[in-house]
Amino acid sequence: MHPVDSQNIAAFPGGFRKTSARSILVNIICVYDGHFTAEDLARRVRALGRSISLVTIYRNLPILERAGLIRRTCLTGTATRYERTWQRRHHDHLICTRCGKVVEFEYSAIDVLQDAVAAEHGFLPTDHHLELMGVCSDCRGAAGSEAGGALGAPPAGGAP
Repeated sequence: MHPVDSQNIAAFPGGFRKTSARSILVNIICVYDGHFTAEDLARRVRALGRSISLVTIYRNLPILERAGLIRRTCLTGTATRYERTWQRRHHDHLICTRCGKVVEFEYSAIDVLQDAVAAEHGFLPTDHHLELMGVCSDCRGAAGSEAGGALGAPPAGGAP
């Protein structure tokens, strides 16, 4: 895997123009581990001793998304989060609704089922985004394990 830098930024689809701000953002994103907000990027920019306005960062995020470098994800809460997609395998997310913990996972059977459902309806999928919301084991343990098991299942001892 070769990280993207300001020298090979033109290799991305979409033909976006190379600017110094965009080059800095691409370099930060390509080594960013995990999910991030525009504000997270701004902090990293400042930590490098550089200056890019938050407005410029927000303006560049859709361009980098169209170029296939990042995607919007974890759309819960108030801030839109992104993750690097370029040279990363597709994955889905488990999100704890109490503490915000995000677990990335791959499970090929989900892709097979989605493709089967799409084919059954004559639909050609181009992408998908799966986020399962729930309560993680740490939060369940801290709260006395009151959460139910399967989707829609009531908590143990609860009414249907």
